[in-house]
Amino acid sequence: MNGTDFTSLHFSTRELAPGKRLQALRELFNRAVRLNIDTEPGCAVEMQMHVAPGLRRATMLSPLTAHLTRPAPMLADGEDTICLMMKTSGHIALAQGRREGVPAIGDGVLLVYREPVELHFVDATYLSVRVPFTALAGLADVEAAAARRIPATTEALSLLRSYVVGLPDRFADPQLARLCATHVYDLIALAVGATEEGREIACQRGVRAARLQAIKADLVEDAALHIDELAARQGVSPRYVQMLFEEAGTTVSDFAVERRLDAARTMLTSPRYASWSVTELAFEAGFGDLSHFNRRFKRRFLMTPSEMRRNGKAEATADPDLSTASKINPYRRPILAP
Repeated sequence: MNGTDFTSLHFSTRELAPGKRLQALRELFNRAVRLNIDTEPGCAVEMQMHVAPGLRRATMLSPLTAHLTRPAPMLADGEDTICLMMKTSGHIALAQGRREGVPAIGDGVLLVYREPVELHFVDATYLSVRVPFTALAGLADVEAAAARRIPATTEALSLLRSYVVGLPDRFADPQLARLCATHVYDLIALAVGATEEGREIACQRGVRAARLQAIKADLVEDAALHIDELAARQGVSPRYVQMLFEEAGTTVSDFAVERRLDAARTMLTSPRYASWSVTELAFEAGFGDLSHFNRRFKRRFLMTPSEMRRNGKAEATADPDLSTASKINPYRRPILAP
């Protein structure tokens, strides 16, 4: 958790013989998850893990029925992290100290590794994020929050979920990775109950970053959204939205234009839209002025739209199954480019 390495792991026992699955699970959970696991010997499990400095994300992809423990003797391994699990299906019950947390779908529950714990899963799937205990020092009373159920309606938990899901599998810039990890710490602290000082810090740091990412995700989905609509979705003022983009060195309109340019480039290089004219593609991407589109496109990609199309044709592989009859608006929904 404190190193500089990045690791992505897709773990599955589906291809193993049923008699070997439990042993594989125990090796993984003992080594990476630091919990003992007991489940049906033939149980097939599939999960995805991403590890970055100071941050570990995991997604249980298959329903898991198991009993997991971290007994007192196991604490000698020195593992000192916390794990916030957000349930996506099934049943989860976490007992730690004198508290038991039983989250509903969408709720979170906090596991503190420095204390014994008992976990029950029944056909459960979840998204979890694990961070060093010390990362929340001064931000929240983490030990008091052990096994606490965090309702899905908690704003910080909702922001945390969308922020974690939107993080890349790997960061090219270690400094950016550390910054994103800090934002996660802030959101966890707010979700479990930040101190007064911690709340002030987190609101200025992690919450603003998470809101900006959520707004950008809305614009990627639909670049035609007005700033008033974006603000309403986040429950903030339009001026607050403007300030978030200004702090990031851009504006709402410039970011939306960049997404429209990305959509236009995708169409220009896709055989699906080979019969469309450049003018048709520009209008479909949301540009009402062809001259403006050409100028912005060349400034962004250092070539004209026609040059981009020629380059795309040279690299593309023809697919006879693709139909050009259906016109899809790329900035309102994902482009199904080959």
